Amino acid sequence: MELRYLEAFKTVCEQLHFTKAAEMLNIAQPTLSQQIKALEEEIGTPLFDRLGKKILVTEAGQILYHHCTQIFRNLDYAYDAINDLRTMQRGKLVLGVLPCDVDELLTPAVIEFHQTFPNIQLLIQDSDQIVEEVLEGSIDIGITTVPVIHDSRLIHLPLYTEQFALAISKNSELAIRSEVTLKELKDWKLVLFPDHHPCRKLINSLCEEQDFSVSPIIETSAMISLMRLVKNNVGATVLPKPLLQSWDERFYHIINLIEPTPERDISIIYRSDKFLSQAGRTFISKVMKQFT
Repeated sequence: MELRYLEAFKTVCEQLHFTKAAEMLNIAQPTLSQQIKALEEEIGTPLFDRLGKKILVTEAGQILYHHCTQIFRNLDYAYDAINDLRTMQRGKLVLGVLPCDVDELLTPAVIEFHQTFPNIQLLIQDSDQIVEEVLEGSIDIGITTVPVIHDSRLIHLPLYTEQFALAISKNSELAIRSEVTLKELKDWKLVLFPDHHPCRKLINSLCEEQDFSVSPIIETSAMISLMRLVKNNVGATVLPKPLLQSWDERFYHIINLIEPTPERDISIIYRSDKFLSQAGRTFISKVMKQFT
């Protein structure tokens, strides 16, 4: 079974159109049809149903497409591994992190990584679909919350547990407080991330368990806006405590949240069946070292 025949078959499956597939492969349509026919004869069963101008993938074709996709993915990983062995100092690493918070805590590891691999392009992108994007292959390494869905393709490395706390302006009359119960938040003026943000989802969930909901006076997706609103005593915010501790203590006062204390477990994930470069393995070790 020739790879070019499999490539032709895969392209037809994805285009469901012989002419378009032939154009993408830069071959004549009769040549493409001959390749598909040869593949069907070798397998011994039709791979496509031809209904007039339309084509459909048969059940046998769907099985072959699934394995064919894996074959080409593994070939890509092999090329990546060989290229990594040959160059060691080039390429890129795509990192997916939770929006607005974890990425700021990674700065020391990012700096150290860049000093080790100055020619590696490190792409850090916020995402709330990290698991899905790691499985799709668009993200090399994800840093996300647990529990992570059970999938044999995922490697899961526990990183740390972070607690959430309340931040208010140093000028607030409430800056004398050292702790606040979660239920007290219903009486506080709050500025928070929108409902779809992972931090807000955690707060909402815990509040619902205690039969109340928070009603922030301002919602914003921008971290810098939250910081300015809190600094100017517009309202308090709830965020991971390690992140709040990185803010300038001259302007902010941190109050512990209790009964219960919101917290979440953070972990590193990556695919077990995808090639992970030496640079990727080094980045993981630097992050693990920073948080453990």
